[in-house]
Amino acid sequence: MNFHEFLLQKSAPILDDIYQSSFVQGIGYNHLSQAQRDYYVAQDSYYTDYFSKLFDLTTEKLTPLQQASKPSATDEQDAHDALLASQAMLNIPPDQHNLAYLDHMEKAITAGDATNAMLALLPCTESYHLIGKHFLKATPNNTYEPWLSYYTSPEYQAFTQWSWQVVDQQVPDWKKLSQKTQQDYLATYLTSYRYELTFWEHAAEH
Repeated sequence: MNFHEFLLQKSAPILDDIYQSSFVQGIGYNHLSQAQRDYYVAQDSYYTDYFSKLFDLTTEKLTPLQQASKPSATDEQDAHDALLASQAMLNIPPDQHNLAYLDHMEKAITAGDATNAMLALLPCTESYHLIGKHFLKATPNNTYEPWLSYYTSPEYQAFTQWSWQVVDQQVPDWKKLSQKTQQDYLATYLTSYRYELTFWEHAAEH
């Protein structure tokens, strides 16, 4: 078992809660309100803009070979467009849970090593891909199928697999990590996963 597989095993209960959350179910089974979609797109637009800056900070910590092998970035505006938000989303400011998540990632990236930085970002990257795979064929004639297709596209899958590969390269034998280092890495990763769940839960409340 490599490091990213170990991490996925540890995050499985949170990922299952994400699958069961009502907003994610709404994407998968075609039942989201306009208010929910507006709120989510407003939050995620702010988040993805900031995430790209954090990703650049993380990339600077990687080896030249890891940087060179990074797939081309994809434009998540396509995913946002797929949720058919209205102009009302332009008036929705970033919520506190959103800012707290970004603050957690920024601190993990600036204060930690390259592995800690990647682990702060990984739950976002991988969970969206796994959500897409989980719900892509869940219901016929799904209005939000383009959202699911975006996160299961070859381009996005390549980015997810690159992220897993980098983490595995950085920690080729995670069992040899000290107990403290292993727990610190796991704490960074699982905290980001809990924020991912909170992100979805807040979107469902609107």
